[in-house]
Amino acid sequence: MKTNARDARVILMSAAFNRLGKVVATLTEKAEELEAIAPDVDLLKDYLASRQWIKDFEADERGKIGAGVDRSVLSEDGLYNLMRDLDELMLTFDKLRERFAADPE
Repeated sequence: MKTNARDARVILMSAAFNRLGKVVATLTEKAEELEAIAPDVDLLKDYLASRQWIKDFEADERGKIGAGVDRSVLSEDGLYNLMRDLDELMLTFDKLRERFAADPE
């Protein structure tokens, strides 16, 4: 069966529609997750901004934190980089909103 121009266009547009639908569904789910952990984000930002993070980091270097304690938050630049990555993600969403928010007409 030969595909005419209209059918080809509808096939192309349907594929784009389906790809966008999947991404929007995934991002909506992840945005809801991020919103749900907003208190964690605030907690980590406050911790990083305080002197307590550096005190805990230094205590860890002196072996003052228990061997079984998860120290992922105390990695050299981990928390700072995570907060920077979050800021960059928000900037990306701002750019995307500007690009996609325009009325298509």
